[in-house]
Amino acid sequence: MRRTSDRKLTDIIRIKETECLKINNLQLYLMDIHRITSFARPLDLSDRGNLLIILITSIMFLAATVYHYILAETIVIAFLNGIRAGLIIFMTWAISRELDPDHAFSAFVPVTFVLISILLFGVHPLLPMLWTLLILRTINRTTGIRAGLIDILIILSTGTVLIFNISWIYGILTGIGLLVDSRLSPPGRLSFTAGLFIVIISCFSLMLESISLPGFPFSDKLALIAVTILFLPVILSTSQVQSVGDRTGERLDPTRVRAAQAMALLIVLSLSPGDTGSWLYGMYFILAGIGIYRLFSGRFTTT
Repeated sequence: MRRTSDRKLTDIIRIKETECLKINNLQLYLMDIHRITSFARPLDLSDRGNLLIILITSIMFLAATVYHYILAETIVIAFLNGIRAGLIIFMTWAISRELDPDHAFSAFVPVTFVLISILLFGVHPLLPMLWTLLILRTINRTTGIRAGLIDILIILSTGTVLIFNISWIYGILTGIGLLVDSRLSPPGRLSFTAGLFIVIISCFSLMLESISLPGFPFSDKLALIAVTILFLPVILSTSQVQSVGDRTGERLDPTRVRAAQAMALLIVLSLSPGDTGSWLYGMYFILAGIGIYRLFSGRFTTT
């Protein structure tokens, strides 16, 4: 009996040691990611907002997977559609947090709008949302550190894919975002050169494209005006920021946060006349949702 108890105790100790080793390896892996790129942000699951978005994302993933599987799609296709739907919800939240870092729950207003739109109209492209998130995170530096070489290469790659697959205007906007980062203090060392480089690529693409002015429906014009009216006070009221950078613990620069907010509005205004597609409506929801939250919570006053 004693030997059996000793063996059980030894097995329990080994299991605990294995679990501790796995946790340590995961922590080291995450630290390595943070060394490679400044875009990665930690998710503290003790925070209610972070825990809630993980829960919502997981539910969306499971619901979308089951829904597509019921539609007689293969399990692989259903699984991929579930991942896509979950990522759209998560990136909506992430972009909203970049634009309003001091109000954690304002991000859930856009998430609610986008969730409803997915249920009604289906999912939309992910890459433009990722591109937007990268541009905003480069400008406002919510991680606390400037973009490094790997980060700049990721932005250039994403922007170039969008240039040649959707429109040259993505390159111009990418260049503007990088040039803004290079002009604000402390300036991004690589941003100015990278910004000029992608603007040149965009101009080259423009020469290959046939320029046309697509129709811009009146209903979309009204929606754009409403979004602008709702979001402009958010920009104007961001005079101080209480949130701190993930890596430094220092307060975020309100000038950079404002610049990122203005960049988001510029993206929407620039792309709307020719690309009022599904992903851009998601941006409408994000800007309008933050504005609605501030309006009804009485937080338009400068803090």
